Amino acid sequence: MNHLNRHVRSAAAALSVAALGAGVLAAHPASAEPSPALRTAKAAATTDSTPSKVAAAWLADELTNGLMVTNGRPDFGLTIDTGMALSTVSGYDSTVSAINTVLQPRIAEYVGNGTDESYAGALAKTATFVRAADQSPLDYNGINLVARLEERTANVPADSAAEPQAAAIAGRIFDKSASGNFANVVGQSYAVRALTVAGSPEAGAARDFLLKQQCASGAFRLNFAKADNPAQACADGVAGSEADPDATALAVINLIESGDRTPAVSAALTKAGDWLVARQRGSGAIRSAGTGAQINTNSTAVGGYALGLLQLRDSARKAAVWVRKNQPVDKYRCRTALTKDIGAVAYRPDRVKQSTTTGIKAEARDEWRRATAQAVLGLQFAPASKDKFRIESVRKQARAGERPQFRVYGLAPAENACVMVNGDFSRIKGKPSGDKIVRKLQMPTGNQRRYAVVYTSDEDARTSILVRN
Repeated sequence: MNHLNRHVRSAAAALSVAALGAGVLAAHPASAEPSPALRTAKAAATTDSTPSKVAAAWLADELTNGLMVTNGRPDFGLTIDTGMALSTVSGYDSTVSAINTVLQPRIAEYVGNGTDESYAGALAKTATFVRAADQSPLDYNGINLVARLEERTANVPADSAAEPQAAAIAGRIFDKSASGNFANVVGQSYAVRALTVAGSPEAGAARDFLLKQQCASGAFRLNFAKADNPAQACADGVAGSEADPDATALAVINLIESGDRTPAVSAALTKAGDWLVARQRGSGAIRSAGTGAQINTNSTAVGGYALGLLQLRDSARKAAVWVRKNQPVDKYRCRTALTKDIGAVAYRPDRVKQSTTTGIKAEARDEWRRATAQAVLGLQFAPASKDKFRIESVRKQARAGERPQFRVYGLAPAENACVMVNGDFSRIKGKPSGDKIVRKLQMPTGNQRRYAVVYTSDEDARTSILVRN
């Protein structure tokens, strides 16, 4: 969908700034920071900063001169997704600013030239990113993104009774392009956010039209009805009104971030949250919609982020744990071909298995980037460990060849780690309960003190045991 210093393992941790990669342009630091809605939601939960931090570090390193590049061409949509994801992680202001510096002079390539081409969803999404980068959408490389978005938003007719069809589509966004109109509910939700935050007089109509796209079930559909259809509202069970979890989650996120607290919006958020909770599986995963629908980290992460902003903490936690399971951490003796890509999140579990021997192939890298951009959001609500991170030996000494037990404490739910001693190792994963993990390791030969070490993505702990031949 386009649609490491040792630290305290909590949301309050100070995070290191990742380098953008070779050739990135210097930029003045922005003052972007996580939104008030995110800060409020996270203040009510005990979260682990590690998975979002390492995902952000990997994602930032995938930028080429401040842009995401797909098939040799700049991918402006994915670049903006990346910038908005990084804006939710402390310590990435300069990275977001660098993206903005490179994106700004080329923005017409994404939003259109404003005459024969003008893309409403792109305008709205860009305006949202621009604010995250602490810039003004009213003058972005000479473009008033809000004014252009207003041009692409259908007006409310002066006499609704005389113009019923105009009234039916009031507030709806439209693209202007020789290629056709591709505006949809996701773009509409960004438009509501951008217009509301800007104080646009068209914000109310855009919001009302978005709320029409919510079905009685609580879900939002993805696509609008045809513009000449007098029935512009979602209707459960009718073709074209299929529930879409991604569209629902993004509608929730953008409505919350719009700051609109009207009763209609509050009611819509409650219904959408209930639907997302019902859609979520026991594992925490959320299944996508449409042809080839399947559980995946994109739908789960963006859905989990929406649930987190709604302060539905248990559901947000479950989603984050499932996403974290798809963030492989292979280090030291547990090394695989994915070791160099620590922090990346796979779209589905099978992608991890495929890549442990081959690494992330060039043709698959785009999918990992898109999955990780969404995962950064959902992982904001990953639960923290309930204990101090450490490893303890059950015995003080052992003979070479024996397999004494070691206990690992303080791994967060679904956190991947490697426990090892010279000659033997084991991959481990944090339990949902957060309880200790017990593993046996075979002692090497040699009369000396040996160290058993447990490595996570960003820290390690060790204990010693005396080995005798």
